Amino acid sequence: MTDIHPDMDHSQLERIAFTLITNRNQKARRRALKKNIGPRHLVQCSSTELKILGFSDEEARTIKTNYTAIAEEEVGKACQNNVDIIFKEDEYYPPLLSEIYDPPDFIYVIGNKEILKTEKIAVVGSRKGSSYGWWCLNKILPDLCDAGLTIVSGMAYGIDSMAHKVALKQRGNTIGVNAGGLLHLYPKGNIGIIRQIIENGCVISEFALDIIPRPFYFPIRNRIIAGISKAIMVAEAAFRSGSLITARLGLEQNRDIFALPGRIDSPISQGTNYLIQQGAKLIACSKDILDEYGIELAKETKVETIEFSKKEKQILELMEDNEVKSIDYFVEQLDEFSVSSIISLLMGLILKNVVVEESGGYKRVI
Repeated sequence: MTDIHPDMDHSQLERIAFTLITNRNQKARRRALKKNIGPRHLVQCSSTELKILGFSDEEARTIKTNYTAIAEEEVGKACQNNVDIIFKEDEYYPPLLSEIYDPPDFIYVIGNKEILKTEKIAVVGSRKGSSYGWWCLNKILPDLCDAGLTIVSGMAYGIDSMAHKVALKQRGNTIGVNAGGLLHLYPKGNIGIIRQIIENGCVISEFALDIIPRPFYFPIRNRIIAGISKAIMVAEAAFRSGSLITARLGLEQNRDIFALPGRIDSPISQGTNYLIQQGAKLIACSKDILDEYGIELAKETKVETIEFSKKEKQILELMEDNEVKSIDYFVEQLDEFSVSSIISLLMGLILKNVVVEESGGYKRVI
């Protein structure tokens, strides 16, 4: 064991074992903690006492015969996969996380754990984030990154991945929170951006390494997103959504709640508009957030000049009404262009962040 992780002592192995076993049986966990039976004392209980607490025969056998061995196996997997295990007393454990109700005794981290020491703001929203949401994030988040705030989100499709992308593009810090163990990064369709987050920031989880993401794990993930952050910005969200759960958790944890206003006829603005009605601060620009913390905008604003080719300008002129356009529309309007060249031009404009794909077509956002 010493060769695998020289810094891990026996008491920490007991804590890992306690968490691995009791997380599968929350009822028994609550009973044990109520009786002040912690990691070191659990193994001292008799099989009968363990059953009274609510552990199954198999769980009781594991506790009596294989207690720290399962922790050693977990630590071995962590070392093999470059995963750090950060305990509550560790300098890298996010200080705000220790303030929430029943904080995890330790978290798993892959990537640059130094980023866990920074001040963080969570950005969450709909998996069906629109071009409006993308435009807003591109307008607001760069200044937050430049001010040293780390962008935290859940790596999901839509607003989550948009927030991570803006932070990465700005060379800012970003943290992803996984809805399962770090050996099962989710969603698989976002694995490209997740790898970028790991290379340039970090991904964390409170779940054991082998836990496969499940729908009922997302609220647990959301409490970590809220827990490590000083504030939560909800960009776009339906009235009933995980983003509003995150905002509620944030309120319970005494976090600041910010929300982007949206169209009253948009389903993914109903949640954010409701939050504003309930007292969340309306956000129209980065200054609205930075002023809350006495942070001044950089005196020299970075202005990125975007140059367009003649053909790109022709494409953009057809999109001035900001409505979604299909490939067929461009083919009809630009009969001198081939379909492949139109697609290539649109892809180039997407990379320049002036066009987004939406509803099976393309829409100009700048």
